[in-house]
Amino acid sequence: MTQKRGYACAPAPLSSIFSPKIHGESVEEVGARGGGFTLANAVETRAEHHPGDEDQIQVYVNGVVFDHVTSLKAAEVSRRILGLRGRIVLKHSVGVPIGVGLGTSASLALTTILALFRIAGRGISLMSACRLVHEIEIGCGTGLNSEAGFLSSGLILVLEAGAPPRLKIDSIPLPRDSLLIVIAASPVEKQRVLGRGGLGEIEEIGDRKIDEILENPTPENFLEKSREFALEAGLATKRVQEIFEELARLPVIGYAQNMIGEACHALALRRDAETIVRTLREVFPEYFVRMFEVGGLVGSFIEI
Repeated sequence: MTQKRGYACAPAPLSSIFSPKIHGESVEEVGARGGGFTLANAVETRAEHHPGDEDQIQVYVNGVVFDHVTSLKAAEVSRRILGLRGRIVLKHSVGVPIGVGLGTSASLALTTILALFRIAGRGISLMSACRLVHEIEIGCGTGLNSEAGFLSSGLILVLEAGAPPRLKIDSIPLPRDSLLIVIAASPVEKQRVLGRGGLGEIEEIGDRKIDEILENPTPENFLEKSREFALEAGLATKRVQEIFEELARLPVIGYAQNMIGEACHALALRRDAETIVRTLREVFPEYFVRMFEVGGLVGSFIEI
């Protein structure tokens, strides 16, 4: 039987602040208020379907075998919906670190779903695909409403938590010619943070800081309140605070910690970005440091 290939791409929905809403009676009600940025051209997925082979799912990330939990779950869910039999091969190209609050788990799940639906000759709306991503992330414990970053772009606010279309989003306009710079030290096990005690305190601090953002919805205030949230909630590690200290000396518009990871991000004007990146690489030579365009669209098609 003929092998088919599908392609999908998505931005990375970086989270800057969150207030977990995990006490709902159903998956539809669970999620988080919060906000963050979408990083363009972050994740690409090429999917292959070999209908004549035994049922199997193989996952590669940047050329290395990596059984990523949301990729596998998204492939299983899509296989069941679409009735796909045979071997599925997923080849992810990820241009950002995994596990540092950049939303890659959601991006991998979404691009897997879109590519497999294309292979099957079936359409799916972005809202419907994001609803599946929401259910997968809640089930896997990898994120709370990260999929909001696919339904808009730029600097996104999640005003009401829950599965699409239940969630309510807004956005804050960004300065012209601005870029986002990411500085990542190491991953953080999200299940350990989200499953620990004290989430009630994180929720209270998050809600308070989000309300303060909404009182003055500018990029500068958003990043300042997000940074205050990380410090007050006890999420900013020693490494994160060292990055904060360096960013405070640089010509950035604002900066905050990634949720959740030992990583930070800073908004800067394009004219200053190269100097900032060069300085950060000199100070933190062992860290990932890279600038990104803010925005990015979701896309998918069949590869010939």
